[in-house]
Amino acid sequence: MLKRWMNTGVIAIAIILLIGVTQVYAENVVADKHGSEVAGLEQLLHTADVVINDADQWVIKWQAGGKGDARAQAAKLAVVLELAAPVKVRQTGHDVYRSEGTVSSAKTGIEVLLNVAETDHDGYYIIVQLSGRADLDRQSLLALHEHVDKTMTGLGLKASWNMSVQGKLSGGNDRAITVDSSNAAQAGVEIKAGEPLAAMEAKLSRELHIIEVERYEDTATTSISYEATDLPLQIQSGSHLLNMQLAVHQVSGQGDARITVGFPIITIEY
Repeated sequence: MLKRWMNTGVIAIAIILLIGVTQVYAENVVADKHGSEVAGLEQLLHTADVVINDADQWVIKWQAGGKGDARAQAAKLAVVLELAAPVKVRQTGHDVYRSEGTVSSAKTGIEVLLNVAETDHDGYYIIVQLSGRADLDRQSLLALHEHVDKTMTGLGLKASWNMSVQGKLSGGNDRAITVDSSNAAQAGVEIKAGEPLAAMEAKLSRELHIIEVERYEDTATTSISYEATDLPLQIQSGSHLLNMQLAVHQVSGQGDARITVGFPIITIEY
């Protein structure tokens, strides 16, 4: 189903979603919505830790659509999120109002990207992206995640979110890898992209009940999508519900491989 997604800042994703696949993103089934969104993120961060020892990129994308003035909605969101006034740009034939900034904490900063795209029939589509690097302050991320949730709800928006986490896979990352990646390039041997997945699945299966649903493989990449009903996010794919996607990609000319986990799917380039 999913091969490679372009980086999340591209507005074309929003337009594609509006054309007909917005329903792909999970609605978060909650009782106490705001508290549950934070608890859900905590659970996904823990699950990502099981898969990736040393993550260096986290991306959360909040998305919502609505009717009305895109410019006015962008301005409201920018004020509440403490961003600069949005700037209008033209992308894929649509006006897009864009703003970005950094929410700083004592430890690190979390990058915030706001895009509000005008759509047909006086509509708009919103993406609020939160991203961090290796020195991510998780408590700050949890607080900002809740803030975005409350902001969307306060504006009457029915929003959904997804998360992708990425890091490098090296010989020290998992003992099941038969070739030490630090010596792989020198030896002229590449780590096969699919080799580490069995070890990752074994780790995950100690905490989650996972069922493989879809698989994609080429010479450098293996991607598997799973049903894991213990996780809080899901998408519909054919007759199946997916909750998680794992991908390992061998970086050309390097010994390292890149591992990415997405909930419910990966929405960054891998």
